[in-house]
Amino acid sequence: MVLTVRKSFVLIAFLLIARLVANYFLPVYDPSEARYACVCANMARSGNFLEPQFVNDGVLETFEGKPPLYFQMGAICCKIFGINEFALRIPAMASAIAILLMVFFTVRKLRDEATAVFAVLLMVIAPVFLAFAGFCMTDLLLAATICGAVCSYMLFLAEVQKKQKKLYSLGFFAAMGLGMIVKGPVALVMAGLPIFFFTLINKRWGDLKDHAWIGGIGLFLLIAAPWYILMQRKNPDFLEYFFINENFKRFLFKEYGDRYGAGRESFRGMAVVYALACNLPAWTSAFFIAKKSWKKFLNVFSDPLAGMALLWLIGNVLFWSLTSRVLITYLLPTIPAAAIAVADGFYRSGQLADPRFRKRLGATLFAVAICLALVTLATPWAMPKMRDNAGHFFAKIATQYEGKQFYFMRRTPHSAEFYMKGRVFHHPDELRQESVLRSKKFILLTTERDLKKYGTPPNRKVIDRDGVWRVLAPEAE
Repeated sequence: MVLTVRKSFVLIAFLLIARLVANYFLPVYDPSEARYACVCANMARSGNFLEPQFVNDGVLETFEGKPPLYFQMGAICCKIFGINEFALRIPAMASAIAILLMVFFTVRKLRDEATAVFAVLLMVIAPVFLAFAGFCMTDLLLAATICGAVCSYMLFLAEVQKKQKKLYSLGFFAAMGLGMIVKGPVALVMAGLPIFFFTLINKRWGDLKDHAWIGGIGLFLLIAAPWYILMQRKNPDFLEYFFINENFKRFLFKEYGDRYGAGRESFRGMAVVYALACNLPAWTSAFFIAKKSWKKFLNVFSDPLAGMALLWLIGNVLFWSLTSRVLITYLLPTIPAAAIAVADGFYRSGQLADPRFRKRLGATLFAVAICLALVTLATPWAMPKMRDNAGHFFAKIATQYEGKQFYFMRRTPHSAEFYMKGRVFHHPDELRQESVLRSKKFILLTTERDLKKYGTPPNRKVIDRDGVWRVLAPEAE
């Protein structure tokens, strides 16, 4: 199969449709996706689009860990399509499509259409990228804002017409403003690092005078500032907690005053492993760039497209390597960077113009895309068989025992709060013995581990189970 633009678009559409179908059937995952799903659902129900809120141990709390843009988008989708998993994941899918489009149009303008399509294919067949296009989480939306900022800057650097240059500059500032209301100042750092080092390495300080500084800063503040001001007025400790605890201390200290659960520890340098996992198709493809072409890469860092892409990739990986508190989602912005860099390598080598190479490449990408689509479509069928798939089980229990109240032996998982919609009795500080006594009129849920450790509570029988959870009802039932 010769790789053509039309066939490439068919493959891309096929993979995205497979992801959309899976999004409809997959339950929400604990802890993060389920918590964000609850925030979006509460925002949709309450109409309070200023404060992200969720039920934490029975108390409706303002969620100060993240800005609101994803939650607002998710709430709007819930208003239109109803409160369900598919609606909650639409902003993530929209973010993925936006990244693909931004990369395509940027690379096509600065290189050619074949290179642009190849860069998009490298992204869409990346399993991590396709997976997070189906999660109700903020990270892919953040990646889209960073991609928008860096792509705008690439076009800004390459443009010679002053008027068009100003428009690309405004695009950069707008993307950074959106990044601030997706996740905060980390967006400025992740987009700013490649821009700073490209300017430093190539001594292109003169480009700074061509920015639309007044209009750009004004646009940035217009997008980002109002929400922070309004949140601080309603929650006087918000700015201190968000900027100091969530965006500074969390990456330096194990105990940083987190209000929403313990941060995950790994080791410094784990970001390199995550970047390799995120960009598996790009790294694999890079080995097939013709060796004789390496001399064409000697001045790559002076090129607005290739140089910025490589510095974007390197800068983000090095930045996250400084901390041990890193998740794979933090490396999602490296996916467009690696795809652009590798696609440009094939462009420079001339291989994309070779019909025989494009035939081999087309056959390989077709096989990978089909396998990935089949795995994606099979995921909803496999999920009920997975041991830790609590969301699917809670959705089933909530429907099966409609009208019943539920009582968790310990803290209530966010996915249970999402599916059981206020039918859960919360008791965060209760001892187990008290829980056993007070739960007599409720459907009791406990883990298999606790049941083995403490035994079955008196006058209770197990009526349902999954890999982890056990459902107990009064024996009279």
